[in-house]
Amino acid sequence: MAYKRTRWWAGNRIIVGRHFVTFFIIVLALFGPVEIGGTAEKESRPNEDSAFGINLGGVTYWSTEIVFVDLFKHSQLWKSQAPGRKYSQGGPLDLTEDGWVSSLADNGQFADSIILSSINGRYPGGVYTCIYDGRGQLKFAYGTTIVEEKTGCIKVQVKPEQNLLTLAITKTNTKDPVRNIRFILPGFEETYGTQPFHPDFLKRWENFKVIRFMDFQRTNNSRQADFSDRPTTAMQTQGGPGGVALDYMLQLANTLNADPWFCMPHLATDDYVHEFAQMVRRQLKPNLKVYIEYSNECWNSMFGQARYCKDKGKELRLSNNDYQAQLRFYSKRSVQIFKLWEEVFGGTKRLVRVLAAQSANPWTSVQVMDFEEAYKHADVLGIAPYFGHALGNPRTQDKTAKMSVDEVLEACEGYIEKNNKTIAEQAKQAKERGLRLIAYEGGQHLVGHGGAENNKTMEQLFHTANRHPRMKQLYLEYLAGWKQSGGTMMAIFSSTGRFSKWGSWGIMEYHGQPAGAAPKYQAVLEFLEKNPKWW
Repeated sequence: MAYKRTRWWAGNRIIVGRHFVTFFIIVLALFGPVEIGGTAEKESRPNEDSAFGINLGGVTYWSTEIVFVDLFKHSQLWKSQAPGRKYSQGGPLDLTEDGWVSSLADNGQFADSIILSSINGRYPGGVYTCIYDGRGQLKFAYGTTIVEEKTGCIKVQVKPEQNLLTLAITKTNTKDPVRNIRFILPGFEETYGTQPFHPDFLKRWENFKVIRFMDFQRTNNSRQADFSDRPTTAMQTQGGPGGVALDYMLQLANTLNADPWFCMPHLATDDYVHEFAQMVRRQLKPNLKVYIEYSNECWNSMFGQARYCKDKGKELRLSNNDYQAQLRFYSKRSVQIFKLWEEVFGGTKRLVRVLAAQSANPWTSVQVMDFEEAYKHADVLGIAPYFGHALGNPRTQDKTAKMSVDEVLEACEGYIEKNNKTIAEQAKQAKERGLRLIAYEGGQHLVGHGGAENNKTMEQLFHTANRHPRMKQLYLEYLAGWKQSGGTMMAIFSSTGRFSKWGSWGIMEYHGQPAGAAPKYQAVLEFLEKNPKWW
């Protein structure tokens, strides 16, 4: 009887299947693609086969990258002012936990904030909309003109050639204080709540499969320890010392269909890591993976997190050598953090666990991977294979400053060739331990250091080299060398930023820059198109 029941289904499932197919075709014709089990039919994405990620620059009031259409999310923390007093010397400000002004003192005190500066006269011109809750008085300065005003909403004319945008609260009602200020770019008044990101920003990075949020999180020297220390969407600005709220980072990753790369603060408690991972699991699209890294460059003693690792490594007596103890603690804490994420995600399938080390020194990679067999709990080894760093040496700055742009670029070619040998060694060490080699950062490193950053001649030389059309070819050679030497995914450093004495990191310089004027950006996109994910 059991055999007959099986044969009945075998015969009749064909009929049932035919009816289902017919029904499905009719539904598809009438309504378009349907969802099965909550997952839409696969959608083609620009970054589907992308081999690269991008390090996003931090959200700040001095950034030249417009991330949010509500510019007040970029704003400076409030400064206290008062008539007759020096800048920012207006006395203590009465603020809420989220950073909004609760009240103003009777000495004429007012609070002001720079919304956006350093955009170099390239503001999107037009009428901006300022919306706020509460009752009080707002004031705008530096060439802006109020064209319409009513309680809770002010229309402000902004000229493209503006050099600075500021807003001040000059009066506020203590029972219903001014708060929740939004300063919205023209054309986004109806959509800023549901789609907070500028469409040009989204378009610029749509080809990158991984988004590293190191600077978004203000990872370096972070003071976050408890989950309650994290920034939230309710705060006055996303440009504060805590960085951007996790909610926005997850929304951005979901919007771009990109794998997010999070750096856990070096002081983060286990509870912080657990709660962070829980929030990611709840809100991130299920088709996306998550890159996890403990802080950033814990091998680099210029950062507070590296010094913390050294102190903890010595305290735990992980080695008699201070630097080895530092690397070992980094390795140990990384594995602890990976395990917390694995508990939340129910395994490692959606995780990319990153152990990072110094690119120029494969010994650091061996120390990090081998301590307590950490490599068995990781997926990738991350390095930052920059080129051109030696040209910024303070001991040779006078010689460098006399070089031509062509000579600088030729020297960089030599550094790239030399770096490829080190990359190959790093890839070999990683492969022997079952790991893949990736780059947590990468690109040119033409910047003075150790005092040489103040050499104006060298600074201008490096800026010119970064803008030179030949830089495109240099990047193409650099990326080809990375691939051929055994490297896989590279998170380019970095997205958009103004060139200064501190470096020319951005592959774009400012919001709205034509791609044709950005040779590094051109090169990366061209290489991406011709070299889909090769590993």
